[in-house]
Amino acid sequence: MGRDQHRQKVEVQNADDNMYPENAEPTLTFILQESGITVLNNELGFSARNIRALCDVGNSTKKGSGAGYIGQKGIGFKSVFRVTDAPEIHSNGFHVKFDISEGQIGFVLPTVVSPCNIAMLSRLASKDPILLDNSCWNTCIRLPFRSELSEGIIINNIIAMFSDLHPSLLLFLHRLQCIVFRNMLNDSLIVMRKEMVGNGIVKVSCGEEKMTWFVASKKLQADVMRSDVQTTEIAIAFTLQETNGNYRPLLDQQPVFAFLPLRTYGLKFILQGDFVLPSSREEVDGNSPWNQWLLSEFPGLFVSAEKSFCDLPCFRENPAKAVAAFMSFVPLVGEVHGFFSCLRRMIISKLRMSNCLLLEGDDNHWVPPCKVLRGWNDEAHNLLPNIFLHDHLGLGFLNRDIVLSDPLARALGIEEYGPKVLLQIIASLCRTENGLKSMGLSWLSSWLNALYTTSFHSPGQSLLHSGIETDIISKLQKIPFIPLSDGTFSSVDEGTIWLHSDGSGVDGGLEAFPYLYGKLRTVSPALLSASAVDISCLVGTSVDNLTRMLLKIGVQQLSSHDIVKVHILPAISDDTNVNRGKNLMIDYLCFVMIHLQSSCCNCHVEREFIVSELRNKAFILTNHGYKRSTEVSIHFGKDFGNPVDVNKLINSLDIKWHEVDISCLEHPATESLSYGLIKWRSFFQEIGITDFVQIVQVNKSVADISPTISGDIWDMELISPRSTAKDWESIELVHLLSLCPQVSIVKVVNTYWRFLIPYGMTAIVPKL
Repeated sequence: MGRDQHRQKVEVQNADDNMYPENAEPTLTFILQESGITVLNNELGFSARNIRALCDVGNSTKKGSGAGYIGQKGIGFKSVFRVTDAPEIHSNGFHVKFDISEGQIGFVLPTVVSPCNIAMLSRLASKDPILLDNSCWNTCIRLPFRSELSEGIIINNIIAMFSDLHPSLLLFLHRLQCIVFRNMLNDSLIVMRKEMVGNGIVKVSCGEEKMTWFVASKKLQADVMRSDVQTTEIAIAFTLQETNGNYRPLLDQQPVFAFLPLRTYGLKFILQGDFVLPSSREEVDGNSPWNQWLLSEFPGLFVSAEKSFCDLPCFRENPAKAVAAFMSFVPLVGEVHGFFSCLRRMIISKLRMSNCLLLEGDDNHWVPPCKVLRGWNDEAHNLLPNIFLHDHLGLGFLNRDIVLSDPLARALGIEEYGPKVLLQIIASLCRTENGLKSMGLSWLSSWLNALYTTSFHSPGQSLLHSGIETDIISKLQKIPFIPLSDGTFSSVDEGTIWLHSDGSGVDGGLEAFPYLYGKLRTVSPALLSASAVDISCLVGTSVDNLTRMLLKIGVQQLSSHDIVKVHILPAISDDTNVNRGKNLMIDYLCFVMIHLQSSCCNCHVEREFIVSELRNKAFILTNHGYKRSTEVSIHFGKDFGNPVDVNKLINSLDIKWHEVDISCLEHPATESLSYGLIKWRSFFQEIGITDFVQIVQVNKSVADISPTISGDIWDMELISPRSTAKDWESIELVHLLSLCPQVSIVKVVNTYWRFLIPYGMTAIVPKL
């Protein structure tokens, strides 16, 4: 079957190489009968030189044309011996047959035979009246079947072979315009006729069916590859579906042609070239330097064909639709195989460097793929005007009628509208002097809404649970785009930023703590206010989207508990804040105290941590300056209701007795509290402030306790020496008593017994 198809294609190729009268439609007719196949051709006819060439393999009248490899082997006609032993030629008065039984295939002498009845054969093919009227069959080739070919199966294969003739067979033939197959066995007729419409459009009709191609070609100087070949031509044909004068692409796999179809390689368009073929003529010789050179020329032809394709009359009003149709032919990863597998990469590379795409607008501005933004919508167009987008990113909006597949867009390097582009825009604005400020908060609100929508709220585009989300958030945290209440812009990396909530979630409201509030870097309320948001650019949930986006970046929701943990605890432990005025430090302390009195659910878990941080790290204002309670003992003064008159004890001693400053009691927030003094005492006691000396609990081994003391308390015979006992110590009391006369010990114990007894008197009295 494959060899029969080869023979059939050779006959077509030979007919295309023939010369024809000027006014004739070059036509080749096959007539299938039980006895054999008759071929009619309305060419000018054979010459004596043609007859001599048929007698000798390797001798062809088509050699030396300087136009490629056509006919280089000179064996075309000899292929007919696959179906016949005695082919006959009747042309221009020559009536001969080549009987293989009377010679050798390498050199077969012609034998004169009687003329055939061409008029009768013409009538057999006259089911088409056009052929009857216009055809003058100057050449007739008769191929009587060998006896073994008359079997039904072989005949059926031959019928199927002719039935499989595809209209594309005529595409790249230079002269032949019509092919006819007349089957006398079932009285059927197939007529294929080519029409050159113009503008690169070629139509081939096959009965009632019509097929359309857009063909682009290019002549190449071939002498760079072969000194005996001056020029050759390559072509690409794109299959189209025509409807009411409009074309749309047909993307079925198409064969590669060497003037006649070979086989498919996964391409969605037809390649035509004067390829060197192996003897089977069924595929391209991949080892041929000539073929490799031809292959390298196709990407340039493909790219240059686009502009001609867009100039087709049906696309002139909207060339963007032509671009979309043309780009659908571009091969994608995994589609092309064999010798042409590298063609995809070569075409993509050429397209990336060419002005092959159109920007949105009426001026038909052509740009390379790296200069367009795809996947945008009206909101994006309003958010990023053309000039703005070009100035900051060097991009323009891809024409909305150019619809490309995602794999193709990625291969071409086209930028996709989404988080990455929005991130690049804001980064560029922040690098420009007054760039972001000049845009206004309404624009910034729209930008944040778009960022949230494209990042976390678009179907199929969610970045959740991906490394992309982490990367974007990390970059956003470094960009100073967040507007603060003081009119500046900052980033999360520069310090904590709080999302203003008009006092909600803050105990008593922040207005009672002006110095604290002044230190909080809060998002400008205008960003979320209705007056600052351009509602034409945003959907109804924009405020919620802004809030969610800011929180994802790392902006903190304004709440008392987070203010304490994130801001106050680090700040009140920072000695640089000591010199910034006591009002700020008092605001900090007062805010924490009031919060710990609240019903904060988080404090059930973290209260102990907060108190520990304050006890160990917080600077407390005393009568001797700011001190940490872990560094010195801090006490209540009389204003805090301290019943101990310590001055009677230390009046004549060289000792600093630190008392907490009363500014806390004078704070406006304290004045609004009921039982404010009691609450302050309770708070201060938790962080280690006492009426009298500091006493701490320690664990001691029983063996380390004085036998005198332990013997008075425990029966030592019942307690293991390795047991641990809780004890209380007061370094401060030891120091205080060491400065007093020895006689004062009894006085101290008697006077301050009620402040010491809760801890165990025996443990805190020093040995004398």
